[in-house]
Amino acid sequence: MTHPGGRPMNSRMGFAAAAYRQAAASVHPTVAVVKLYDATLLAILQAVRAREQKQVEECFNKVMRAATILRGLDQALDYDKGGAVAEQLHRVYRSYILSLHLSFGKPDVLKRYRKLYDSLIGLRDAWARIAGMDPHQETSEAAQAAPTAEAPSPAPMVPPPAAAFDSNLFLGLMAEPPPAVREAPSRGVPVRRARRSAERQPAAG
Repeated sequence: MTHPGGRPMNSRMGFAAAAYRQAAASVHPTVAVVKLYDATLLAILQAVRAREQKQVEECFNKVMRAATILRGLDQALDYDKGGAVAEQLHRVYRSYILSLHLSFGKPDVLKRYRKLYDSLIGLRDAWARIAGMDPHQETSEAAQAAPTAEAPSPAPMVPPPAAAFDSNLFLGLMAEPPPAVREAPSRGVPVRRARRSAERQPAAG
């Protein structure tokens, strides 16, 4: 499998895409996206907790987990169908991944990761509305991992047009669109169908 730019997918990117396919194969694809966001959020907060406890290696592992999940979402984008929407989501995912890595060695790393966390919640809840799921709620584990210092409200990492996407743009994730929209004119969607992707990649070991 290759990236839209024609580059071969490396092993880490292949693993990330396989994680996406595995999640999408067991639940409705839109639900899978939300669950993957939740897993990313949890990994970020676990990284914060590890950093607070001076467990640098564990913090790094959790950062890598969060970045890997985001790569899986990025690799699921369908650039042929999604067009500008897919390109915009690609930029958003890459911004998160880059920020995760660049923040790791900074003295204000806890504040930076909290900003990433808060920003990702907005994107997660947008997908949750599409999937008919509840807004994000912090678990007791998440609350324990949250930084104690209050950080200022972060600037949204998602560009305004992306935050305002019509939910119909994501209906291509669904195997069976709701009756109300099944006969609506087709619109570009940014994500491959999980079944088609699964046929092209071996399952993760």
